[in-house]
Amino acid sequence: MISMALFAQILAVAMVVMILWLIRRDRLPIGHSLWWLAVSILIAAFGIFPGLIDNMARLVGVSYPPALLFTVAILTLVVKVLIEDLEVSSNRRRLLRLAQKTAMLEAELSQLKKKVEEQA
Repeated sequence: MISMALFAQILAVAMVVMILWLIRRDRLPIGHSLWWLAVSILIAAFGIFPGLIDNMARLVGVSYPPALLFTVAILTLVVKVLIEDLEVSSNRRRLLRLAQKTAMLEAELSQLKKKVEEQA
């Protein structure tokens, strides 16, 4: 049977391979890939040093170490969702400004076409 440490190491390597494949296929931007590579490194660290989560739980005062692991994972995902939401909001603002500028340019082009037709 496979040990949990070996499973974590295999999972980390698989994640790194998948992230690099996604970057190579231009499916994942570099900024996002850095986040996921950091997660992979964290998983690898827990696989290489299985007692790390126990020591961290003892340091923080958590009596059940897996609870700390799940809490950190949930908080990490919440931060990731917040960052993504900020990016979506920024893109929405940029898209609105782009649509407004396009509308202004179309109106100006229409006016110029009318002037040209009147002169001709």
